[in-house]
Amino acid sequence: MPEGPVPPFVEPTGPAVDDAAVLAAYVRDDPAGHSPRFHVERPTLIVGRNVAAAIRVGRRTLLVRDDLPDDLAPAKADVEDALVAAGMTRFDEQTLLATPVALQLLGLRLSSWDLWGVDIDEAFADLRAACVAEQSGPLSEGRPEDDWLA
Repeated sequence: MPEGPVPPFVEPTGPAVDDAAVLAAYVRDDPAGHSPRFHVERPTLIVGRNVAAAIRVGRRTLLVRDDLPDDLAPAKADVEDALVAAGMTRFDEQTLLATPVALQLLGLRLSSWDLWGVDIDEAFADLRAACVAEQSGPLSEGRPEDDWLA
């Protein structure tokens, strides 16, 4: 199985902006443009046009890819800088509960993710819910109870 989303990939949409603008908008869960390096395929932040760099699992909870390919590794520091600037904290490194989320959403079996959020209890609750797809949010998009996106 390939690493990353399986084709066809979504073409980046919105205005062309710089990396910082894409990252700041992604962290806020606002519509973002795209840069030469980043774009958003909701709920996933994509780097290098086809590699998942982050997954939103809750309003204020994200998983950040720890094992980006060597040529894209500097992108992780940029994502983390944007999260810190937004008041987020890394609560768990290489969290094991991220594997089911990455597998369900992206088909990534052998990937490693760090858990980031604003509140530790909320972050782990969001992760547990996403892991079993119980969460009303990005993994259940399209259901009537998805009012947290409004």
